[in-house]
Amino acid sequence: MKGFLFRPTHLAVMICWLALAGCLGGPSAPVNFYMLSPLSASQGGMSADTPEDRIRIGLANVVVAEYLNRSEIVVNLDNTVYRLAEFNQWAEPLSDNLTRVLAENLANLLRSNAIDVFLSSDSSIPIDYQLEVDVLRLDGNFGDRATLVAQWALLAAGENDLILMRRAEYQEPAVDDTYKGLVLAKSRTIEKLSHDVAAAVKKVLANHLRQ
Repeated sequence: MKGFLFRPTHLAVMICWLALAGCLGGPSAPVNFYMLSPLSASQGGMSADTPEDRIRIGLANVVVAEYLNRSEIVVNLDNTVYRLAEFNQWAEPLSDNLTRVLAENLANLLRSNAIDVFLSSDSSIPIDYQLEVDVLRLDGNFGDRATLVAQWALLAAGENDLILMRRAEYQEPAVDDTYKGLVLAKSRTIEKLSHDVAAAVKKVLANHLRQ
């Protein structure tokens, strides 16, 4: 019995079938991109102080836990199993988004207290204090809640003397079964952190400057 002779026409037919199968599979799902949102400027205050009278704090780039250091949004299914959302991703590295949102929140909250907050990496302005923030956890699940665990420290610029260190956990309900609802809940946990950091900084700097 003669063997099957593979001709060029057979190859062309096979390629057509593969192309048709790809078309029948339909287009891939679109990727949605999300960002954390800052406080509105109206929640802050205006200042009448001159620049020379103000205290300057530099915010270092926020460090995130390695499991969050990816473009996909991380969904916590049961504190043991986590899922990466292939089609729902951060619009920029989460560390950069967190740093900018936190800096904007703190600048708004502390402006009326003669305290300015800058991004350390972007500013050539001399600073009086350095603020460092580590995010150990920022995840959640649909229809459940978002959780933020963070530790932060305030140091005197130059000497790196530790003035204050805190660790805190925040939770906010994710009101629906959407990624947008989960991201909004995460933004609210950042708002809570911002308010607590601002309150602690105001108090400790008032006492520190009187010494």
